[in-house]
Amino acid sequence: MAEETRVLSSIEIRNLMLDTLAYEADDIDSEGKTFKKYGYQGTQSDLYRLMEGLAIKRGLIESDIPLHGAAWGGSGLMLHAHSTTNFSYSDIQNIYEQFHLLLNQGIIAPGAIGNYGPNLPSFHVTQYGLKCLEEHEILPYDVDGYFEKIKNIPSISEWVKFYIKEALQCYNANCMEAAVIMLGLSSEKIIDEQIDALLGYLSRNFTNEYAQMQTEISSIRMASAKFSCYKKYFDLIKNNVQDQQFKDMLPSVDRVAFQVYANFTRITRNGLAHPSDTKMERIEVLMIFISFIKFCQTQYGFIDFFVSH
Repeated sequence: MAEETRVLSSIEIRNLMLDTLAYEADDIDSEGKTFKKYGYQGTQSDLYRLMEGLAIKRGLIESDIPLHGAAWGGSGLMLHAHSTTNFSYSDIQNIYEQFHLLLNQGIIAPGAIGNYGPNLPSFHVTQYGLKCLEEHEILPYDVDGYFEKIKNIPSISEWVKFYIKEALQCYNANCMEAAVIMLGLSSEKIIDEQIDALLGYLSRNFTNEYAQMQTEISSIRMASAKFSCYKKYFDLIKNNVQDQQFKDMLPSVDRVAFQVYANFTRITRNGLAHPSDTKMERIEVLMIFISFIKFCQTQYGFIDFFVSH
């Protein structure tokens, strides 16, 4: 069942637009049209019409107004909120803004080959844009797609997958705080796995640091403090590890990423697990979900390295 009517965020509109451009199935248009079938070119009306079909399919908006068909490349209907489209007034504004942002970023460009014309509203997806379509983020409303991405991370543990699956279900039930708590639990499990892996690596390669970390970590209980300890000993040895695989991974771990993760752990467990005035907005939780896949990929890359060396 679709959620109550709400305004879609800029990130949701942007990703809906990218998903529509990349979509290959024939179930969001009355005649099965897709951008792939037309060489990734068409008009803004084509894009907005297919976006609406995909948004309804995913339960992002309600289907109160019947979807209309139109010839590919035609002018189509003007978007009027709750009259010619199921998108809201704010959604339409956001759609126009995100379209021009994709233009500015070089993902799409004005004009299309054939009878379309060299200017807007006709446009085409650039070569750079085609690569972006292949790499775009998987959003949490696509539970199967998101979780498939998680499952494909080498060595990810069953407990971490369990907590993330629970987080996805909470998010799609509009339980934002519960979703973040579940992600917090998964992040705590990753911390424990990181510490165990690093301790094993230190015991084989840096015995002094191993003894120090083992003593220090034994008295720590809070997840954020555990992560700070992990970061401390990670920083102590990182410049002395000569393996090229390790060096290649280092750029993915910077000070900002460490700080964001430490704050995330503190907020999710210390703020949300106890009665407080903390209220998570949907856009905040969406941003956490988007970054969490990359975070898991990065952390398990280091876990696998420490375990195997």
